[in-house]
Amino acid sequence: MGCSYYFYIKKIVLINLCCGFEQTEKVRMELEEQKMRQSRMFVSAIQEAMAKKLKEKDQEIQRMGKLNWALQERVKSLCMENQIWRELAQTNESTANYLRSNLEQVLAHVGEERATVADDAQSSCGSNDAAEAGNDTAASAAATGRGRLCKNCGLRESVVLLLPCRHLCLCTMCGSTVRNCPICDSDMDASVHVNLS
Repeated sequence: MGCSYYFYIKKIVLINLCCGFEQTEKVRMELEEQKMRQSRMFVSAIQEAMAKKLKEKDQEIQRMGKLNWALQERVKSLCMENQIWRELAQTNESTANYLRSNLEQVLAHVGEERATVADDAQSSCGSNDAAEAGNDTAASAAATGRGRLCKNCGLRESVVLLLPCRHLCLCTMCGSTVRNCPICDSDMDASVHVNLS
C-alpha cells in the first residue's frame, strides 16, 4: 500500500505539474497576445498622429506655395509699374527740357524784338513829330494834346505802333480790329503798345 500511495502522489504531482505547465503556457500565450495587441494599437496611434501631422504640413506647404506665387506676381506687377513710371518720368523730363529750350529761345527773340521795336518807335515818333512840326495846325493840335488822337476813330489817344510802317496812329480798341495802317494803308504784320507816360 505504501508503494501505490507513492505512485498515486507522484501521479497527482505529475498531473499538477502538467496542468500547471499547460496553465503557465496558456497564460504566457495570452500575455504575449495582449502585448502584441497593445503594440499594434500603439503603432497605429503613432501612424495616425504622423499622418495627421504630414497632412497639416502638406496643407501648410500648399498655402506657402500659393502665397509665394501671389508675392511673385505682385513683384512682377510692381516691376512693370516701376518701369512705366520710369519711362513716364523720362518722357516728362525730356518734354520739360524741350519746353525750357523753346522758352529760352522765345525770351531771347522777344528781347531782340523789344530792342528793335523801341528803336523803331523812337525813330518813327521823331519823324512824325518832324512832319507835324511843319504843319501849323498839327503843331497847335499837339500842343493841346489832340495831335495824338487815334487816326481811325479820333476819340482816344494813339498808343499802338504799327509794324512794319512804324506809324503810331491807333488806340488800343482800334489796334485790335484794324488790319491796315490808316495813314499809309500798308498791311500790318504786328503791333506794339507804347507807354508814353
